[in-house]
Amino acid sequence: MAHNAEDLNQLLHQAYRLPYGDAKDALLEEVLRHAEAGGHTELAFETRMGMVTAYTGGLQPAKMFVPFARCLADYDRDPGAHPHWAAGSLRWFFKHAINGMTSFPEVPKDRALAALDQMESRYRVEGQSLHAVYAYRHRLARHLGDTAAADQWYERWCTTPRDDNSDCAGCDPSDKVAYLAERGRDHEAVELAAPVLQGELTCREQPQHILTELLLPYLRTGQLEHARNAHRRAYRILRSKPQDLSDMSVHLQFCALSGNQARGLELLERHLPWLDRAPNPLSALRFAASAALLLRTVGEAGHDDTLVRRPASGERPATELTAAALRKELTEFALAIAARFDERNGTDHQTASVRALLAWEPIVDQLPLSAVAEHKIDVPPPSTALEFPESSAPEDIVERAELAHKRREFGTTAALLRPLDTAPSDPALAGRIAALRARAVQEDDPAQSEPLWQQAIDLFTAAGEEDRRQVCLGQLGMLRCRFGDAAAGLALLRASYAHLSGHSEVDTRVGAALRLTNGLRAAGRRNDADAAAAEIALLLDEADALAAAAGDPHLAGDVALHRSLFHDTLGQFEESISTAQTALSAFRTAGVPAKVAWTACQLAALQFDEHQVEAALTSVAEVFPALTADSPVELRVRAHGLRGDLLNHQHRAAEAISDFLTALTLAKPLRLPHIPGLQWGLAISYWQTEQLLDAADLAEAAITGLDQQGRGGDARRCRHLLADTLRALREEDQALSVYDEIIEFDHATGDHDAEGYALVCTADLLDLLDRDALAAERYRQAAEAAQLADDPLRVAYCRYSAALSLHWSGATEEALDALPAADQAIHDLAATDPDPDLLVWHSARRDHNAARILRAAQRLEDALRHAESAATGFRSLGSTDQAARAGLEQGQLLIDLHRHAEATKVLTEILAELPDDHRAREVLTETLAEAESGAE
Repeated sequence: MAHNAEDLNQLLHQAYRLPYGDAKDALLEEVLRHAEAGGHTELAFETRMGMVTAYTGGLQPAKMFVPFARCLADYDRDPGAHPHWAAGSLRWFFKHAINGMTSFPEVPKDRALAALDQMESRYRVEGQSLHAVYAYRHRLARHLGDTAAADQWYERWCTTPRDDNSDCAGCDPSDKVAYLAERGRDHEAVELAAPVLQGELTCREQPQHILTELLLPYLRTGQLEHARNAHRRAYRILRSKPQDLSDMSVHLQFCALSGNQARGLELLERHLPWLDRAPNPLSALRFAASAALLLRTVGEAGHDDTLVRRPASGERPATELTAAALRKELTEFALAIAARFDERNGTDHQTASVRALLAWEPIVDQLPLSAVAEHKIDVPPPSTALEFPESSAPEDIVERAELAHKRREFGTTAALLRPLDTAPSDPALAGRIAALRARAVQEDDPAQSEPLWQQAIDLFTAAGEEDRRQVCLGQLGMLRCRFGDAAAGLALLRASYAHLSGHSEVDTRVGAALRLTNGLRAAGRRNDADAAAAEIALLLDEADALAAAAGDPHLAGDVALHRSLFHDTLGQFEESISTAQTALSAFRTAGVPAKVAWTACQLAALQFDEHQVEAALTSVAEVFPALTADSPVELRVRAHGLRGDLLNHQHRAAEAISDFLTALTLAKPLRLPHIPGLQWGLAISYWQTEQLLDAADLAEAAITGLDQQGRGGDARRCRHLLADTLRALREEDQALSVYDEIIEFDHATGDHDAEGYALVCTADLLDLLDRDALAAERYRQAAEAAQLADDPLRVAYCRYSAALSLHWSGATEEALDALPAADQAIHDLAATDPDPDLLVWHSARRDHNAARILRAAQRLEDALRHAESAATGFRSLGSTDQAARAGLEQGQLLIDLHRHAEATKVLTEILAELPDDHRAREVLTETLAEAESGAE
């Protein structure tokens, strides 16, 4: 650690840029130690002032009392020895101190009252409004339970003019909303907040704090959509801020009172560790009491035995507690803290408040928190294709079930088999039932189907049904080709085909050929694909000829569908689409709606892959009229999801939302693997329709699922969507974390182009947030990745952007050192013969950045040359805004060089080019006046 004032000052400003938390506190404490040791009095004063803010905004507010008292004493001893801003900051810090005194029962009540008196005296002496004083007198009265005093101070707070000492335009009304809600004046609370929420909120506490305070008023006034959105919006911000434990408690209350116990338990388990490091006892009391309320409602719903994980803390080991046990523990904990406050305050208000909260009753039976939860779906009509009397003989039922399965009417098949749970004594009939059951589970659970096939084989052997036995052996062989020993599977398939190819029934012969093609396709992926393809082609030709000779469109459709899948395997996409269309036409003719639906869905997917979006939409539309109540849920999910993706692709997201919601509603109870992809598609729809909260929630859920499925590339793409959404929601820190995840993935996979892009996104965001040193480093890393990806355009952008970020961070010498690399990058870009306008644009940006850096280094002539070149370049492209900025830089440099007449000419010309309402006119006019004054 360096000891000189300049280095310490740099570290102090580095600490300012850190988020609230231990790292920030530790760096400030280290700076203070060295400032005091080195006798840097004013630097020590400024550091203590920073510590007051850091401790208050972080997790150690109790530590703010000492630096505040020291700063106050130092300032009062010699006000003139300190910066002009110190007086206003110290007035503000009185609010932190009083808030802290209220939050710690160890601080005597008289001390808090004395601090309020001292605050009022100071404000009066310094000629300030007493608006903030009355607000904090009201706060203390509320804490003590003195309703009459709280009402009195509330009235004076509301009628006294605001000034610079008042809490911001979001926080001040938030506290009023909280009080009105506490007094049961919910409509007034909502009315007071409305204009605040419609305005621009820039405080770090907003809008999450005012939205949190509105949760219960919204519920109690029946404004359920507002309540839902307020919870979701506020929680997204609060979830990463353990210092806001008190606000988190209100979200637990909301879940308890709106029928969202599952969501409440999720939040409780996620944030219960925060209680072990609560910023103050009052926050701990509120969180514990609110958690106990939630757990009471969980118990009342019959789930007292639900286990809640509680991590280790100190000497307490990690454990799982039942909801009932944890409720008891948290209730006792909250009441113990309340008793400490009441002892300090000389009242019973805090204990009474806890007991009242614990007895609150639900306001809403169940408020869905997502569109998926409340989405209603249309149920397809029941199937009437295979109606039969309940008294039918088992042989008739099995025959009907076999026909239903052939038509892919699986729901009907299952319904027919249900009354046949007891195996008949006839082994042939029992074998047919076992074969049907094996077919029913084969796709979803191959391991379960194999013993069923073996059972059917044994039964047909006993019955002397060799043809049916060979069909089952072929099915078993196909299964092994896909999931086990391909050589053994093919042997079974070939033997089955050899036996059945001489069969008198065409569909039996075609079925054997198609099973062998399936086995060959599966085996060919791992072995000799070319040989398998040649054999498959011959088998399909044979099957095609047999189906054509039989004149059976159903059979012809089956062959065409297998041919389509074969072409798809070979990458012959046009042929695959054509044969799928042939199959679809055949199934229409045969009147097999289930196969029409399945094939139309398959065709739409193939067309989408080939960017035939309109054709795909037409195909997928044919799926839905063919669906019945017993259609496979997976088919319905796939069709709705596919249509949603197609509509998104056409920027018809508003239409896509219903399809995605339907697909998710169907898929979630069955936990289908489609869910993450559907969530991703729905997130895109919400993003395109500017429903950002839904987009963010769905994208986060999708990423979790995609990662679990090992779909890292898709998860990466979804992360980019999430990062864009978070930026639009002004959740910049969360967006930066998402970009870090993307960068880590791209680096690990060696995708330098993608890594460079993500690094640039990060750097641009850091630049917008004025985190300039970090932005410069990310631009540098992005330039290196872009060089590896052979992208000279991105290299150039990153090099000149890195130099400017170093300049903004105050590292002028480093910025100067970075300029040659930026110049070389522009030179390398020019060598690639890019679009001339593109080269001019980036050259002008490099020149403008160089002008700023050189001006800061007092190399004014060099800076002027670059500013003039930048202005000329931007002007040649018709970029009025950029030309005005560069021209302003040029004019300021001319003034710095005392060339006022030239500056006047340049600035006058720029102003003449700008429209009257251009935002740069004001600063240009002021600079022109300075130039004209210097020329006189």
